[in-house]
Amino acid sequence: MKPADYPGQPENLWNIFYDFTQTPRPSKKEDKIRKYLLDLAQKQSLETKTDDVGNIVIFVPGKNGRENDEPLLIQNHIDMVTDSLNTIQIDFENDPLKLKIENGWLKAEGTTLGADNGIGCAAALATIFDDTIVHPPLELLFTVDEETGLNGALGLDTSMLSAKKMLNLDTEEWGSLYIGCAGGIDYELTKDFNLSEESADLPSFKISVAGFLGGHSGLDIHEQRGNALKFLSEILSELSLENDFHLCELRGGRAHNIIPRDAFAVISAQNDVSEALKKAAEKISHEWQSFLPQNDQNFHFDIERLDQVQAGLSLADTQSCLQILLLFPHGAHAYDLNAKEIVSMSNNMARVLMVRGKFYIQSSLRFFDREEVKSLERKLKALGKCYDLHVVANSEYPSWKPSADNPVLDQVKACYRELYGKDPIVTAIHAGLECGILRDKIGPLDVVSFGPTIEGAHSPDERVEIASVEKFWDLFRNVLAKI
Repeated sequence: MKPADYPGQPENLWNIFYDFTQTPRPSKKEDKIRKYLLDLAQKQSLETKTDDVGNIVIFVPGKNGRENDEPLLIQNHIDMVTDSLNTIQIDFENDPLKLKIENGWLKAEGTTLGADNGIGCAAALATIFDDTIVHPPLELLFTVDEETGLNGALGLDTSMLSAKKMLNLDTEEWGSLYIGCAGGIDYELTKDFNLSEESADLPSFKISVAGFLGGHSGLDIHEQRGNALKFLSEILSELSLENDFHLCELRGGRAHNIIPRDAFAVISAQNDVSEALKKAAEKISHEWQSFLPQNDQNFHFDIERLDQVQAGLSLADTQSCLQILLLFPHGAHAYDLNAKEIVSMSNNMARVLMVRGKFYIQSSLRFFDREEVKSLERKLKALGKCYDLHVVANSEYPSWKPSADNPVLDQVKACYRELYGKDPIVTAIHAGLECGILRDKIGPLDVVSFGPTIEGAHSPDERVEIASVEKFWDLFRNVLAKI
């Protein structure tokens, strides 16, 4: 049900976005939203094309004198990151989102909102219903499975498209035009440990850590937000300095592109280590409070003794696991030489599982220069060799290297200047847009990306600034008329 104060203008955009929030669309399970798009196009008698991976193109004829102009590609992805607070019960494959307005921002109640990239999708579809808008023939491309590795773009059948100019509407800082994005590659490190018989009958203890801000592993990595997995590994390593224990289980992280907000571990020991564990957690908490940003100070820990006994790793293998987690790189590793505020290379220690001896780490590397990131890859491979881990790289996608030699950029800048009397910020983003892949697959393609202000993407704090959406729509309309 729409909140009573749900935004009203631009009407078509907001109505379509509401439909998106009520239509489940997790990555890899976009059938419901794909049906919505195809039904919408059919009702408007518009031509559509689909490919084998599920991408959809809706063809919108030119309007108001531009019927015979060269086509323009408008690109967005239809899937969303599905994350929620631990206190929220939701089935993201079947349940609609609950919305609320707070101080000029639209957000969901305890879950991700999907403004990334639902607002862009809604803007593209809104062109269908606006008879006053002037635009050339549009190829509205809606890709699937962007959030788990840009797989829709990677599998795109480019024969569906003919445009040589493109607008991407998947960025999150109003007033900025993006002309470059990071590439990425995921790593998985695994090992099977033997369970230790000596740990089978020992008292077990569980430590849980939670309350970290988390966020987008590209857009927010420069803020040095806390990683719950790194925090937990430091606590356990501190405990191990004077206490022997067996690691029985460890879990944390939700997806490759989310900074982990919470994690837990189960350990067993000969003696009651609950007090020592508490002291270790308090010590590490005090240290982290001194350097984490002020908006990421609400983390906490909880310790409990378990009735159920769990088998764990040997003392030696426990130490190996802790050393791996301590040494594993995380965070921003390099900054652009020409724009110091832009991260050029980073790594997110995204997920860790250790269950019944099976050890797994998922890591997400981002980069502008494919050669530069090889040094970080060597560190992961060296870590794997030192600890006999199986190391696999997958889901690689190319960067979009910034270039100001771009006619589309010139046109969008001119429209922005005409509307707002000042120049936009022209920059690049340390996140994986599909632009790099599409330029790589389609060939020469002039591209600019812009969007409204979205904060907290990939986390339950996600929200979109309502006023910026109206400005975004005005710029989009003007660009369509003149490009």
